[in-house]
Amino acid sequence: MTERTLFPTDPPDKPPSPKLPHNRTATSKLAAQSMRPLAGAQQQRVLECLQQAGAAGLTDEEIQTALNLSGNSERPRRSRLVELGQVEDSHNMRMNRSGRPATVWIAVSPDKRPALASKGDWPTNGKSNPNRAGATECVVDFQI
Repeated sequence: MTERTLFPTDPPDKPPSPKLPHNRTATSKLAAQSMRPLAGAQQQRVLECLQQAGAAGLTDEEIQTALNLSGNSERPRRSRLVELGQVEDSHNMRMNRSGRPATVWIAVSPDKRPALASKGDWPTNGKSNPNRAGATECVVDFQI
């Protein structure tokens, strides 16, 4: 079975690039296409930002501010890093600017990242990170 792609001109042996979600409308597909040259670099910037933050981690809003990225650019890049097992939910929360609790994300240390032997082994959603199996502790650094 051949994998469907947004970019049918890609050679079949090309490594997969970051997912560029769209809602199948013409404008959404064009927006995804325009992000193609930037997505990989943005994903790397998000990962490096979280690595520098260490155990304190960052919320999506904090990542957006630190990297001067819009939420529509940052969230898909961070989400893909979660799917790849390189970033995870710290199970901590911080208040965002609107006064609501926000998830704090942390980079997964290289020795704890799942080994991905081939594209077929890649997780397809953020729920398949084996490093968080059984995690029940929830720490919150704010009061409601």
